[in-house]
Amino acid sequence: SYLTIPYLPGLSENFNKITRNSDLKLAYHSMNKLNSIIKVHKDMVPRLHKTNVVYKIDCVDCDASYVGQTSRKLSTRISEHRLHIGRNTSSRSVITDHRLLHSHDFKWDDITVLDNEPNLYKRILSEAIFIKRQNNGLNFQTDTECLPDSY
Repeated sequence: SYLTIPYLPGLSENFNKITRNSDLKLAYHSMNKLNSIIKVHKDMVPRLHKTNVVYKIDCVDCDASYVGQTSRKLSTRISEHRLHIGRNTSSRSVITDHRLLHSHDFKWDDITVLDNEPNLYKRILSEAIFIKRQNNGLNFQTDTECLPDSY
């Protein structure tokens, strides 16, 4: 039978002498592989350029927060939230309502990415779990109807 162990100069030769008369055959591998020395990393994607994310927007003036999800660039979805506040429309969002009712603003430059999930159904489930975990969430309770009570 064979045993693969790291090659250590001086020590490995001693192992060879010890196991020479046994049925055990030693095979050695290098501990210093090239990929541990040379790191090839992709550049980090800036937070606002990320896609397929679950995100949280915190209120500047209180502990309220909003959790959402998008498949598009986060910057695109955040721009939509910001533009919606300025529009005079009958379909208001919870962010717009909070802003208008309390004269509060949101930390638009400090959005938290909670999860990155390319699968839509898993992303929606992740969003629901994060909504449920909020202490003072602005999301509607219907956003978490798909979750069992254990969450």
